[in-house]
Amino acid sequence: MLSRYFLSGFVVQMLIFNFVLAVNVNGQFKSINEVRVKIDKEVLTLQQFFSLVQKQTPFQFSYDQKDVDRSTLVYLEKTDGTVEDYLTDVSRQTAIGFRQLNHSINAKKLEKPNLTEAFEIADIAVRGIVRDDRGEALPGATVTVEGTTRGTVTDIDGRYSLEVPEGSVLVVSFIGYKPLRVPIGNRSEINITLEPDESSLQEVVVVGYGLQKKADLTGSIGSLKEEAFNKGVIVSPEQLLQGKIAGVNVTASSGEPGAASRMTIRGPGSVRTGSGPLFVVDGVALDNAATTIGAPDLGVSGSAPANPLNFLNPSDILSIDVLKDASATAIYGSRGANGVVLITTKKGDASDPKLNYSSGFAVSNVTKTIDVLNAQQFRDFTNQYGDTKNIGPTDTFWQDQIFRTGFTQDHNISYGGGTKNGNFFASLSALDQEGIVLNSSMKRYTARMNMAQRFVNDRLSFGINLTTSHTRNDSPPIGDNAGVGGDALSNALTANPTYPTRNPDGSAYLFPEGINPLMMMDLFTDFSKVNRVLGNIEVGFEILKGLEYRLNVAVDNSTGTRISQIGRHSVQRLPHPGGRLQDATTENGNFLTESFLNYGFTLGEGKHSFSILGGYSYQKFNNAFRFWSINNFATTEIEAYRNPGIGSDLSIGINRPGGGASVNELQSYFSRINYNFVEKYYLTATMRADGSSRFGGNNRYGYFPSFSAAWQLSSEGFLSGSSTLSNLRLRAGWGRTGNQDIPSYITQQQLTVNTGPGSGYALTPGANSPVSPGINFVRLQNPDIKWEVSTQTNIGFDFGFFGEELYGTVDVFRKVSSDILWETQTGVDPIVATSSFWSNYPMEIENSGIELALGYRKNISNELRLDVGGNISFLRNNVTNLPVTILRTGGISGPGLSGVQVNGFLNNYPVGTFWVHEWIGLNEAGLNRFRDVDGDGLITDADFVNGGSGLPRTIFGFYTSANYKRFDLTVNFNGVSGNRIYWNDENAYFNLPRLVAGNNVATRVLDFPEEARTNSASPSTRFIHDGSFLRLNNASLGYNFKTTGIDWLKNLRLTVTGQNLLTFTNYPGFDPEVDTPRSQGGFVSTGIDGTRYPTARGIVFGLNVTF
Repeated sequence: MLSRYFLSGFVVQMLIFNFVLAVNVNGQFKSINEVRVKIDKEVLTLQQFFSLVQKQTPFQFSYDQKDVDRSTLVYLEKTDGTVEDYLTDVSRQTAIGFRQLNHSINAKKLEKPNLTEAFEIADIAVRGIVRDDRGEALPGATVTVEGTTRGTVTDIDGRYSLEVPEGSVLVVSFIGYKPLRVPIGNRSEINITLEPDESSLQEVVVVGYGLQKKADLTGSIGSLKEEAFNKGVIVSPEQLLQGKIAGVNVTASSGEPGAASRMTIRGPGSVRTGSGPLFVVDGVALDNAATTIGAPDLGVSGSAPANPLNFLNPSDILSIDVLKDASATAIYGSRGANGVVLITTKKGDASDPKLNYSSGFAVSNVTKTIDVLNAQQFRDFTNQYGDTKNIGPTDTFWQDQIFRTGFTQDHNISYGGGTKNGNFFASLSALDQEGIVLNSSMKRYTARMNMAQRFVNDRLSFGINLTTSHTRNDSPPIGDNAGVGGDALSNALTANPTYPTRNPDGSAYLFPEGINPLMMMDLFTDFSKVNRVLGNIEVGFEILKGLEYRLNVAVDNSTGTRISQIGRHSVQRLPHPGGRLQDATTENGNFLTESFLNYGFTLGEGKHSFSILGGYSYQKFNNAFRFWSINNFATTEIEAYRNPGIGSDLSIGINRPGGGASVNELQSYFSRINYNFVEKYYLTATMRADGSSRFGGNNRYGYFPSFSAAWQLSSEGFLSGSSTLSNLRLRAGWGRTGNQDIPSYITQQQLTVNTGPGSGYALTPGANSPVSPGINFVRLQNPDIKWEVSTQTNIGFDFGFFGEELYGTVDVFRKVSSDILWETQTGVDPIVATSSFWSNYPMEIENSGIELALGYRKNISNELRLDVGGNISFLRNNVTNLPVTILRTGGISGPGLSGVQVNGFLNNYPVGTFWVHEWIGLNEAGLNRFRDVDGDGLITDADFVNGGSGLPRTIFGFYTSANYKRFDLTVNFNGVSGNRIYWNDENAYFNLPRLVAGNNVATRVLDFPEEARTNSASPSTRFIHDGSFLRLNNASLGYNFKTTGIDWLKNLRLTVTGQNLLTFTNYPGFDPEVDTPRSQGGFVSTGIDGTRYPTARGIVFGLNVTF
């Protein structure tokens, strides 16, 4: 049930509407005997008469077509008169009576024609207070006149005032309370008391292929409405719900604008990268493939593509529903193993059109810098232990040189409205976000429209949704896996603090040793552009009462380009001194058609309720990419990406064009049966059969059933009389889902044809004989590859006390992923020398845990409302039945670390386990000591230990929302605990040998004065840290202005929001929220921090105006 106390912004908007309406009612409406019209025609039809009056006056006619024949002719003698004069004349001729309600004139056939009944004017004023069952005022309650669209909402004191027709009936409603019909009679003051609706939860939740009341749910679903979203500079949907829903963990790969996020629901269920939840936007299942390729390695390593969900404007999102357990996700079958996220965008409603403009201006800075040696500390150490030639003349804090204050502008304008038969909504947005690192930014422009209309007495419905976007991301030279030379960030951390930044002419100073990070900023260019269109058409038709057919046809197409370039240079530690350009294009296509029947009916005098769904789905995915490159630029006056012709080296050995394409199809049949008995006992059963072209002919189809039940205990006689308990519901479910997120064509044999050196053999003798193309076997075929399967059991209960003032949910779950699919790359076949073989293995990944969500809302007084709540999830992850000793992944990089991997999948350990040597201190010589696990006197791979896991064991979030008069304050926290982080930067760059060589280090390196200056930085638990943190994610203060008396202004609101204001953690790196992509062999890595673009702290000033 939604809170009785909405966020103040929502309430005040409604109050403004009320005041504007009141002003119009009391001072703007004129009587039909005051308004004059001119009609030159002597003979005309009723339709023509109505049209002429409507054009010249503010009045609008309404009538039942059965009563009023618009083709009836009327004769008018006057050419000028009041509306009353004309209505009197028309009523005499047609026996039609007219009733004025403000600016509406209702025409109705008179049973006994009587001039005195020809027209009447409603002029009764009614006022009063709406209270709850405890006598407390209900602000925001809706008061309408039955049978009309006329109404108002109560103010902050629960008061209302309304002009109504004599003899009308008021309908008073508020979410979570039973609606009440109140006959007016001859009363002018009516105070109303609403009773809590304790029999069910009225909130509507989006589920697969439909909507359900929260009271009817049998599965585990987390829902988040717009008013509860995270605030701040938000560029993707995942950021809106971070810390908001139990069991959902959102981790950003970096703080760069537009960076991808990893979202896991109830723990990871696969070993492969790219296995995330399914996203569904307005009924369209997204492919969510990368819209550009990653940046190539031009000397700083490559970087991952931007988040493909950036095309969605968060301001256009109305709600997000997360399907967590198998009973909820099984309707999506092969794509539901990792959860399903349903995104619903804003629509128009049946009200007067509204024009809204909102904007935000943000100022952002880095939240933290790494404490490195200052210039004096560096000089002191170098004078004592190093080479004094490394001492320069200046004092430079290099992190300040690459960090900056970033400014962000976000503008949104929308227009929407509707009638009782349809609605429309359109929006435009523009975002310009500067990153806190030089050369980084994101620009996005979006346009959205949707409309829906009902025809044929509401039996036929038609709707269109269309979203278009253009996104540009500019990236700095910061790689995901920087090598020996490092990238701009690692060089800023380790640059000599006594070196100058630039030469007198403004060019970057060339270091005698190392690389000036500003020179890297000057040399590198990396940006991507993506154009994306998502659209669908929905048609529905009610064949019989309760039987509806629906059709959904959608397309989702995107084209992305990525330009990566390094200019000409003389830096010895960087490649491509003549310059290099790579241009890559990615094209993604997604076509979807779905049709289904839904039949709802009741039996046994309404005691037995059924809803039966059956449908068919077909989806086709087209993905392609291609790239080319050129080297050795003839000039620096022109950027090569603007004119590639300045490049002179297209040799095939280093500039071979490349690309690839895939086509995949998914054909599905699905069904669902919902049953409830007297709204106490609920059953749900689903089945989906998916056929995917990704799998071999022997296992092309997968079948995914689920069953769930719920018992509304609070409706039972032994609890229904409780004055404290308002809701108690027990749920249980079991289901099976699949995972088809695997590479294309892996069931088939793969061959490669090359013409380079060593690729083939000469067909004729002689040193200069032509070489035939070399054909290599790369992958063996395996038509037996089948679906990964996730089997999940869930038991939960929902509860509410004191009329839902205190409410919450508890879920206990166990999810087991089996038939895990991966690629073997060594020792594949002793006969055919292939390097790849994909197969299912008996390995299992088990995720089990407990989720708790709790909330409390209360009117402290008529002017103060409070809403607090939170969620916490406890997760246990474990790997079993692994047929090998270890699957290595999690590559780290840096000097001396080539080929080192620190993550591993092992039996009886969680995903993301760090498998390294245990550092136990320094020996007498100041050198590393590691634990000799097997006691053989040697430190080998057999001595590796469990260094903890990068996977959090506890995920939590909590919030507070307070509303006082026209002010409102919202504070959101989130955090994790029980996880570990491997700090790659510390391992690679912060050690004494590098300091002796003239590189800067973190001050923590000097914490061990007894350490030898030659001690190596071998990978070990020394570089593993506690990753727990608590973050003040965002805090927002808002004020809603009183706009009474301004008839053109409905709402004016100002806000100030702080983002990432505080982080409590013991982690010494930039930020404990890390997910640097370090997968190896396609196996996902977890918890590694390597030159991560830092997180920004920002202040956002917002304006919201509604006309």
